[in-house]
Amino acid sequence: MRVAIPALLVLTATAIHAQSPAFEVATVKINNSGPGSSGYPGLRNGTLTGRNVSLRMILRAAYDLHEFRIIGPATLDSDRYDLEGKSPSGVPDTQLMPMLQALLKERFHLAVHREMKELPVFDMVVAKSGLKMNPSTTENPFPKPPPNPGGAMNVGAGTLPEIAMRLTGAAGRPVLDKTGIDGRYGFLLIYTPMLQAAGNLPDSAPPDFFTAVEQQLGLKLEPAQENVEVLVVDHVDRTPTEN
Repeated sequence: MRVAIPALLVLTATAIHAQSPAFEVATVKINNSGPGSSGYPGLRNGTLTGRNVSLRMILRAAYDLHEFRIIGPATLDSDRYDLEGKSPSGVPDTQLMPMLQALLKERFHLAVHREMKELPVFDMVVAKSGLKMNPSTTENPFPKPPPNPGGAMNVGAGTLPEIAMRLTGAAGRPVLDKTGIDGRYGFLLIYTPMLQAAGNLPDSAPPDFFTAVEQQLGLKLEPAQENVEVLVVDHVDRTPTEN
């Protein structure tokens, strides 16, 4: 039996598809210089740039997921690319994610799906000493860092889930926000990276990462096993289609 589809439904679906943002012009080139310095893919004033970036880096920017939550072939890290593009006039830079997703599907024939997977994580909770970050305001978006802090530094402002993602790289596994706290907070974290912390350090050295998170942010990272949503790459071409 044939089912009639209302014309309004067809028009609405077509309109939504037509409104999906895409780059007016975009080039993707293989970069054979090897691992080294890279310019993380980003969109500023309507211009896309990415230098010597891996597919995993591009996927992170396109889907707002940390590398630990992207599962795929080893070529996601080994192959490198240069990206350039221009978004249509009037499209805000905040539309980077859907435009990058469209670019990956067009040039790399990317196919992905999401699933839940149990992973070792850190649950981020409020430490016994209490939260030590101040709300982020227009006048004071985030703390001003000292001129010569020593060690590594992470400074910015965001919601607690956004801060958890910022901490993930240094933590070595996904950090999940379990604080239940709303709002945006400015944060300043100065710490000694874990590899350096294992050696002999002067007394003036900043604390190790986990100690710094508790002392400076008022947060505690507790080891756990959690079901986490991951992005699984089913297919991706190593050589992009012609520009």
